[in-house]
Amino acid sequence: MSAYLLDWSMLLTRWLHVMAGIAWIGASFFFIWLDNRRQPAHHAVDGRPGGELWAVHGGGLYHLFRHDGVSETLPGEIHWFKWEAYVTWLSGMALFTLIYLLQPHAYLIDPRVYEMSGSQAVIAALGVLVGGWMGYEAICRSPLKRHGGGLFIAVGLWLTLAAWIATELFSGRAAFLLMGALMGSIMAGNVFNVIIPGQKALLAAAQRGETPDPVHGKRAKQRSVHNTFITLPAVLMMISNHYPLLYANDYRLGVILLLLVTGGLIRIATVDHHKGIKRRWVPVGALLALIGVIVLCAPRAQAPLPESASSTAQSPATSAGVASEGDKATDAMREQVAQIIENRCAGCHSDSPTLIGLTAPAAGMAFNDWDDIDRQALRIHQRSVVDKSMPLANMTQMTAAERQLLDDWWKATQ
Repeated sequence: MSAYLLDWSMLLTRWLHVMAGIAWIGASFFFIWLDNRRQPAHHAVDGRPGGELWAVHGGGLYHLFRHDGVSETLPGEIHWFKWEAYVTWLSGMALFTLIYLLQPHAYLIDPRVYEMSGSQAVIAALGVLVGGWMGYEAICRSPLKRHGGGLFIAVGLWLTLAAWIATELFSGRAAFLLMGALMGSIMAGNVFNVIIPGQKALLAAAQRGETPDPVHGKRAKQRSVHNTFITLPAVLMMISNHYPLLYANDYRLGVILLLLVTGGLIRIATVDHHKGIKRRWVPVGALLALIGVIVLCAPRAQAPLPESASSTAQSPATSAGVASEGDKATDAMREQVAQIIENRCAGCHSDSPTLIGLTAPAAGMAFNDWDDIDRQALRIHQRSVVDKSMPLANMTQMTAAERQLLDDWWKATQ
């Protein structure tokens, strides 16, 4: 029952996280669009100049007016956009705890990357998140805050360092997720520490009849711009666990950095589109960066196994006459493949999985009999032989000889 309840906890937390994230990012993108599409107002409101925009939605017309400053006559109720960010971060951290921190051996640790205990992995993961956020804050509060270009470069270098640490310590899947969590934490921290306090100071000054200190608006704008650049890469990092092709390679750091570039350039291209600006190098740069990701993630030719491992992998399949090219898989080979799947994969991929936290087959894929294995042959080959992303963090210790046998079986069936 505990595993069943844990499954429901993860499902409901993920659902909340997605809903809150949609609300947060949607509101952020809407205001970016509003800022870049508004036109000078024909008439001032409350004696204040500003910009306006007319829109239609849901069968009604909307007249949106932005005050350049704070109106002298404030309404009794002002809508704040903050809880979307807070709930997104809180639910995301809860989900990260349920999946990664409570099951470090399954999701954080990959001995092929770096060997450590479960407690060490948890401490290191929290260190990346807390240290990464604190370093970002220190950079943004340093003298670089007065130099937009220098600050942008410094933040980029800091994220590069964080990505390098993550890819050197954790499994590929965990490294990508950690970078998404770090960027999400930076975004939520910007809302909590700078943007909302700045807006409160702005309104408080207006209520006292004082001229607001423009520094609050400048800081909030600066952090808001950072958030818009981070958003798209962060979202992709968050969903990367569904796509091993991103992290199951030897170039994870390069992939992360190119995705940061791609997301940033897409953001610039979007703003340019709203403003009617045409800079061809921006979309071209985004496309080239994305092509770079595709190239880095492409499967490489598999290195040949040592002769002893190769011969072990093919026995007794070789004696059954399946080693030569063009031969068909025999019953002996199928028996070996089925045994490998049973020993290395069925703990997650069966109707009764044994991995803690699973009450149903992982990814909806169960290998209960040979028909299931044969039907999923392509995915088995892709994940266990081509990108080697399965078993997850190789927790069941699938050997090179076993991967070779799976490759031989796949080729014999083609």
